[in-house]
Amino acid sequence: MRTLILIPAYNEELTVGSVVALAKKYGDVLVVDDGSADRTSEIAQRAGAVVIRHSANRGKGAALKTGFEYALSRGYEIVVTLDADGQHNPDEIPLLMEPIIRGKADLVIGSRYLNGSKKGIPVYRRLGLWVLNKSTKVASNVDVDSQSGFRALNRRALERLDLNSDGYSIETDMIVKASEREIKLVEVPISVRYDVPNRHKKNPLTHGLGVLASIIGLIGYKRPLLLFGVLSLISFITAGILGYMALKPYYQGGNVYLTQAIGAGIFVIIGIQLFIAGLTLNVLARMVRE
Repeated sequence: MRTLILIPAYNEELTVGSVVALAKKYGDVLVVDDGSADRTSEIAQRAGAVVIRHSANRGKGAALKTGFEYALSRGYEIVVTLDADGQHNPDEIPLLMEPIIRGKADLVIGSRYLNGSKKGIPVYRRLGLWVLNKSTKVASNVDVDSQSGFRALNRRALERLDLNSDGYSIETDMIVKASEREIKLVEVPISVRYDVPNRHKKNPLTHGLGVLASIIGLIGYKRPLLLFGVLSLISFITAGILGYMALKPYYQGGNVYLTQAIGAGIFVIIGIQLFIAGLTLNVLARMVRE
């Protein structure tokens, strides 16, 4: 089966050459240079990869979509994606391809949780991944290593996914779309290294919050009643706390605290509006899906 190894890269001149050299044993290699300011493109070409270069940094999702379009236009049957920073072991590419070759999957995700690789994850990152994985499960009803970039897709998956995300949230977007469109998804165990150069190109906190915000948006689209119901419940709880603070002095022989009472009323109104919005959007979402 014609296989394309797709490597999105941004300022990875230190590692991209070795990743390409190891990966090209298993198929043609395409590096999508997402606006790097260093020698990423030059080194990738010298190592044996075809390079497509974005003139500006557009995000990992945009780089992957460029690679997927390339694969579809040239008739590739399998696309394997992995990171350019050396975290993934290219010699594990056959592990991801096997379920597709045997017809058991359309999308294969390499999971660091199936063989204990998560033990090397820093604590703060492990907590962040737990939040993102659980949020993805709410959006898709699929419990997987949602942020793993080591994946394999067959042509059927590429044609049906219709991805929208340009940033790192594309990995969750892929899972959500797979669950909606009857794309068979499985996980296989992989190893992951964390002692790689340039492992933090973005602040981990802002990066994680950005991905989480995108996932919440997907939850709002897929399950609006759940999202708006939770927000409504938070508003009612806040209203209850403010109401208690307003009335407690009154029952002790004092006066009602007007500011807290007004605040409680405002949060009750917000809670009602959020709940109605959730019901309305839930009906609309069902109509659109049908």
